[in-house]
Amino acid sequence: MTIFRSILTITLASVLCQFVDITKVRAQAVDSTSEITYRPIYHFSPPQNWTNDPNGLVYYGDKYHMFYQYNPEGDTWGHMSWGHATSKDMMKWEHQPIALQDYQNGDGTSTMFFSGTAVVDKNNTSGLGKNDGEIPLVAIYTAHIDSAGKGISQSQSLAYSLDGQHFTRYDHNPLINLRTTDFRDPKVFWREESKQWIMIVAQPLDYRLQFYGSSDLKKWNLLSEFGDKLGDKSKIWECPDIFELPVENEAGVSKWIITLSGGHPQQNGNLGMQYFIGSFDGKTFIADPLPYPLYLDNGKDFYAGIIFNDLPETDKRKIMIAWENSWEYAAATPSQGFRGQMAVPRELTLYKNEKGEYRIKSFPVREVNNYRGNLLATQNSVAVTGSKLLNSVTGNALDIEFVIKRSSAEQAGIKLLKHGENQTLVYFNKIDNTLKIDRTKSGNVSFSPKFPSIESVPLPDDGGDIAIRILIDNNSVEVFANRGKQVLTDLVFPVSDKVSYELFSTEVATTFKDLNVWEMKSSME
Repeated sequence: MTIFRSILTITLASVLCQFVDITKVRAQAVDSTSEITYRPIYHFSPPQNWTNDPNGLVYYGDKYHMFYQYNPEGDTWGHMSWGHATSKDMMKWEHQPIALQDYQNGDGTSTMFFSGTAVVDKNNTSGLGKNDGEIPLVAIYTAHIDSAGKGISQSQSLAYSLDGQHFTRYDHNPLINLRTTDFRDPKVFWREESKQWIMIVAQPLDYRLQFYGSSDLKKWNLLSEFGDKLGDKSKIWECPDIFELPVENEAGVSKWIITLSGGHPQQNGNLGMQYFIGSFDGKTFIADPLPYPLYLDNGKDFYAGIIFNDLPETDKRKIMIAWENSWEYAAATPSQGFRGQMAVPRELTLYKNEKGEYRIKSFPVREVNNYRGNLLATQNSVAVTGSKLLNSVTGNALDIEFVIKRSSAEQAGIKLLKHGENQTLVYFNKIDNTLKIDRTKSGNVSFSPKFPSIESVPLPDDGGDIAIRILIDNNSVEVFANRGKQVLTDLVFPVSDKVSYELFSTEVATTFKDLNVWEMKSSME
């Protein structure tokens, strides 16, 4: 469970006060009487109310399950419970009843279900499957005890289901209790080599991750800790994950990855996801000597991502879903009827960069392509000086691909969701050799002083072409360059649904190649 706070502001009460005091902003189209809801059509969002972290991503009973942080009582943070949705393809989600709902303890406190994990206990190591053939789906989560808006305890607990829908809390919770207020977000997986379950969990204020081991998901032993002096410590560490990734084009070679949320390349209170690459022997993680911190996404709105557990044996991918928002302004975004959504599922792979160092690539899963609709524009090559309107392209849900052939132009890219002076820019900036997204004039930016911003990600200094893919979905812009070697994710809030798109190049001509624009079909019912 992610709660944005500084070192000096560590109580849930202060966060809630901050959230409640923000006036809700309503968005009305500048050229119509209708309100813009900003609900995406192919990114997951709850049917109503607030959501943040994805929880318990798992494949069980021939379906993908997404549990997620959910407030059943309103569209700001509170009453944290586990919402639930299922899917056959990770894109078209069917909303299910709440899986785990907050409850009163009878002493004036309540228990909230903060973030955690779900695993398929196929060998019934827990003994929670009572009949032959019953395979428990086990959720391990942070039990957060709240007293009048103040967090007084966090510990790790367990609930289980025998049908993937209805959960029973374990009678002997908590599993691990350090008697502290900040100890959360367990991620669990089965390690076949050591025949045990491994848990990674965060001590956020200490910038420390702990590893625990268990043979039965109930009794856990501390194995080791990770943190030391590595990584970005400008913000708390939370929502960790650990998994193994094979290296592209190196048969039989793989590395272990730790991901966590906290910190951002721009610092200044911003939030993002960072990762470490190294080795894991079932007990201890040792990071490779790399120029940390390393970031998964240089945009402002990709947080709390975790990968799916227990994918089918035939699917070797590592697939991550993350919350597409930021604690800096999440409670004030001008969404209507809901607040919070997920980025598209992303496949993660590992490669060696031009310096021979390992890095992660992340890019949309292939299932996203199944929701491409009509091809609105296609062009093999076009030279642009100034701006070129893409006449046949309109709408707020698109999949755009093109290649920028570098020229002497200082800036070259595309203007998205353009309406009058409002637009979002995605462009190559020759001066500092970066790819940027500029949302300073993207539409409604007044709801938070933290929102108007320009994000950048460095590009290789090799003079090569820049292949770009952009997924647009009403309030979402996800940019993937060079097949996910550079990634930027930002929310935007256009003031009109009557928008246009333009390629641009400053001063001199830039050639754009292999341009294709598809409209996207809805995946959300």
